[in-house]
Amino acid sequence: MNTRIPDYFDEFHCLAGSCPDTCCGQWEIVVDPAAKARYLSVPGPLGEQIRAALTTVDGEDCMVLRDGRCPLLTEDGLCPIVSQLGEDFLSTTCHTHPRFTEIYGGLAETMLSVSCPEAARLLLEREAPLTFVTGTDDRPPEPNDLDGTLMHILLESRETAFALVQDRSRPLADRLALLLCFARRLDRHYDNDRLCSQFSTLYRDPSYQRRQLIRIRRMRLSRSPSVRPLQELLQSMEHLSSQFPAQIGRMRAVRPDTVALEQLTVYFLFRWWLKAVCDGYIWRQAAAVVVSVLAVAGLAENLGDVQLAARLYSKEVEHSEDNMALLRKAMDLPQFSRNALLRQLTQEVPHAI
Repeated sequence: MNTRIPDYFDEFHCLAGSCPDTCCGQWEIVVDPAAKARYLSVPGPLGEQIRAALTTVDGEDCMVLRDGRCPLLTEDGLCPIVSQLGEDFLSTTCHTHPRFTEIYGGLAETMLSVSCPEAARLLLEREAPLTFVTGTDDRPPEPNDLDGTLMHILLESRETAFALVQDRSRPLADRLALLLCFARRLDRHYDNDRLCSQFSTLYRDPSYQRRQLIRIRRMRLSRSPSVRPLQELLQSMEHLSSQFPAQIGRMRAVRPDTVALEQLTVYFLFRWWLKAVCDGYIWRQAAAVVVSVLAVAGLAENLGDVQLAARLYSKEVEHSEDNMALLRKAMDLPQFSRNALLRQLTQEVPHAI
């Protein structure tokens, strides 16, 4: 199996009891069958405590939350399974979080979720452009029916997307505008490998980029940008906590232009771009990336902290399959069209809306 991870992957270490936002809270922790079998065999008081915490929700075994936290957590925020039995005894969910792996046949890509405070710090406090490390392991490729031509297009075009977003010679808002135009062209010709390769070459050309930006600014992008469509989309999602809806209502329209938001953009591109291999909707993935960066920028303007905003957004949106499906589908709506999103990026926005 070919593998790819971010360059800071091996720097990550769980903060355990000192974590300011433990992953053992708010989420119902799914317990896989193998872990359940291990838990049922644990003797003594700890075994009784584990079994008392096990429940079934919607057909899945999980740890029932008490006061929004895993009932096994000690007062100092530590897990007795780890301290008494070792990390290898944990369920798959607990053992791997915040590592999330996507497998595309013979390629496995693993990222550290920014919902985790330490993972968010490692990503969003760095100054150097994010890169990825490739390797191999002894796992065989997984059987799949992926479109090989489309996969090649997506891998090549994602490298171009990375290059566009990480070009610090121009504002991030301009880079995101170019990304949207690039994705729209790919989306219309995703079944043509030669043509898509030409697009990738074009969008790596600085002179072509400049012409595109001049063209974008000359477009009739009427009306002032508004954060309301994004607010309404996020409010329509299922929410993990009451904090998120309250923050949505205080969001501001902001043009993103910080290194931290650049890193976050690359993070989203890495996690989402290749998912278009399932349906060919490259636009949905790219637009969802830009909308998510705009959302985090708007939340951060109010919270005063990009890391906190990114963690909140990731927990509430990125960790919910239903919310992610709603986000991607919404990218087909007029309020999230190419021109609507370009308006957010190419015009000056009021400080607050």
